Amino acid sequence: MGSYVDETGDHDLTHYPVPVLTLNVELDGGLARPGKTAIWWHQFESLVSSKGEEKVVTQKPVIILPGLNHSDFCPGFDVPGDLPAEVDQKQATQEIGIVTAAFLHLQVPSLPETLYAASRKVLKDRVEWTRGLMTPYLQAQEWETKTGDVRVSQEGSSPFCAKMQHLTAGLAPHDDHQLEVVDGFHASSSNLEHCHPNWTHTGTGIQVDSCSHTDFYTDIANTGSISAASEIACKMLSSDRITQQLKVKAADPSVPCSAGNRDAVHVAETLAAPSTLARYKKIGKGWCFLEDQPTFQNIGPLWVFHDALQLTENATCMAVASPVLKTEIDGKIYPGNFYCKFLSPARVLDWMMTDSLKKSSKTQSAKSSSAVWV
Repeated sequence: MGSYVDETGDHDLTHYPVPVLTLNVELDGGLARPGKTAIWWHQFESLVSSKGEEKVVTQKPVIILPGLNHSDFCPGFDVPGDLPAEVDQKQATQEIGIVTAAFLHLQVPSLPETLYAASRKVLKDRVEWTRGLMTPYLQAQEWETKTGDVRVSQEGSSPFCAKMQHLTAGLAPHDDHQLEVVDGFHASSSNLEHCHPNWTHTGTGIQVDSCSHTDFYTDIANTGSISAASEIACKMLSSDRITQQLKVKAADPSVPCSAGNRDAVHVAETLAAPSTLARYKKIGKGWCFLEDQPTFQNIGPLWVFHDALQLTENATCMAVASPVLKTEIDGKIYPGNFYCKFLSPARVLDWMMTDSLKKSSKTQSAKSSSAVWV
């Protein structure tokens, strides 16, 4: 309750040696938030694919209850940093009891068929609601990196970086169809450092090979709260280089990295479950998009290893600024490149579901005249 098993190894959900119920809540403000529970929801869905939903729902269900907060698991004590519950304690306790009893019933041998069916329905109904909440989060994470693209390395590709290459190229729609992007994802920062975007001409335009990598928040012994990437690093070609090779003019040759952060927010809001989006729009803090921060003297290793996406929460929004490295098309070192570090749509969705809903005592303001709240 309000917790989880190991993330990996012999005692993760997949390998846990006995039946186990993971029972968490939608408005947990801390470590068992939906964005963290996504780790075990992903394992649950993988088990369903391999073993069938009937068995997994009864033996290893992962359930998030709507409208409850973490404090509902310990009546009489308000957990610091928790979100306000949307149901009263009596209703919350009853719901927790119903689900827990249903799980325990299903572990009893020779249970009467009517009680077995009723208990199974309790869990299946809650699992289905959880699926509606958590599928968008897994879909948002898929924007970070996906495996299985035979055109790139075994490490996979970042759909978001491919999308950003199209966005930052700034082409008119009738020219953009001439641009094909094949991204190569690198799990190691060192491999990202040595990867550089390139292009080849095709029969219908050019293929751009971009490079990507994700960094994550510290998570030692399950103590991290955010499973989404802290940033998506994309090495792309500049609009100047792409238009030069396509022999066209860009509709917008100066699309900043911040436009990609806006797009990440749009993707997250498009994916979000209805309850998540409605609550966020009603009481959540939005985003402020700050000007890009150039890397010192366009030094590539500094951009890779030192410069990071900056997130600063203030009294009205979460302010975001991207590190950017851009080389001129006639430069001496890797000319015509454009590097950005972007928000992950999953990181945006985690913010929407949890921390944006908290009342903040912070009074600092975003120090940029270009900041825009969304």
